[in-house]
Amino acid sequence: MSVLFTAVLQTGGNVGPFQGDTTLIFNRAITNVGEAYDTSTGLFKAPVTGYYCFSFSYRADKREQSGLTLMKNDEAIVAFNSNKPGCLHVDNASSTACLELQRGDKVSVVLPNGCHVCGIGGTTSFTGFLISKA
Repeated sequence: MSVLFTAVLQTGGNVGPFQGDTTLIFNRAITNVGEAYDTSTGLFKAPVTGYYCFSFSYRADKREQSGLTLMKNDEAIVAFNSNKPGCLHVDNASSTACLELQRGDKVSVVLPNGCHVCGIGGTTSFTGFLISKA
């Protein structure tokens, strides 16, 4: 069974900041083999138990705080953010995590409270794929 996806945030402008943590909906799937990523909810749902790899990245201007968190179900796995808003430069960041998932586990990317990211040009993305079944 093949499972892999790459989706980008395609909004035409910045996303956030919001009051409260918000699941990002990467609304344009470039690849979605196995249909495990849902472009309407922003959730990846593991179709089989196994080992998966996920990566995510963002670009944001520095007028506001920026950052993202990779979530497995309700647990934060990898998080990063910029604590120095106000300068005129851009912020870029990316991260990767390999996870053991049970069938039905959900993985998502969350925009933390008060943060924003860019939704133009595919610069904010989320990718995942099955490495092997357990």
